[in-house]
Amino acid sequence: MTKFIHPPTDEPFPGSAGGAAGLAGIEPARPVPVQGRALRTRAALLAAVETLVASEGAGAVTTTRVADAAGVSVGTLYRYFADRDDLLLAAYDATVERIVAACAKELEILPDAIAVEEAARRLLAVYLDAAEAIPSHAGLLKAMRAIRPVEADQSDERSGVVAEILAPFLARFASPGTAADPVRLSLLNVLMGTLVDLYLVTRTPEDRAKLRREIEAHMLLAVARL
Repeated sequence: MTKFIHPPTDEPFPGSAGGAAGLAGIEPARPVPVQGRALRTRAALLAAVETLVASEGAGAVTTTRVADAAGVSVGTLYRYFADRDDLLLAAYDATVERIVAACAKELEILPDAIAVEEAARRLLAVYLDAAEAIPSHAGLLKAMRAIRPVEADQSDERSGVVAEILAPFLARFASPGTAADPVRLSLLNVLMGTLVDLYLVTRTPEDRAKLRREIEAHMLLAVARL
């Protein structure tokens, strides 16, 4: 999936005083660099964001600290990201890409003979396990929710969940002749995304276990209706 970043701007940060509209109306704007050195620099900046969020929380993320951790100047950072919010959003998107990639890999190796319900259970387990394996993901999720409009986050152009997981899954495991309804696919994407987000920000293992069972039940019901 191609991601874009914004050019530096003197406008107020999204969500700050005077910046209510903020990033909601201008994201995205600039393509990610393709040259090796630039890609490595951008990756180092995002890795620094993840490390800070995992160890201290999203509140610890500043452009100065991220630049220092990545071994570059703040000026270099602004060649890749417009501001702190842009950094947090890009880091969150990068974790989602890894989770989606893990699910896509699992989907490729699922045997054709298994029932659709079992296939769905396996994919859900991979998604949740992959998300939990990224220490910064829950913190980045909370930060993203404070910055990005809900409708923008639920767009499949951003997450790739429908195109890379749901649609291929149904193509393989749905009943022959069943055509995937785009509206229902979108609904399943939003429903599962909301439930999974709730799961990831739930702290106690007991509550997470309960939510995991509920998510699976809702997923199986939704898949049956597709």
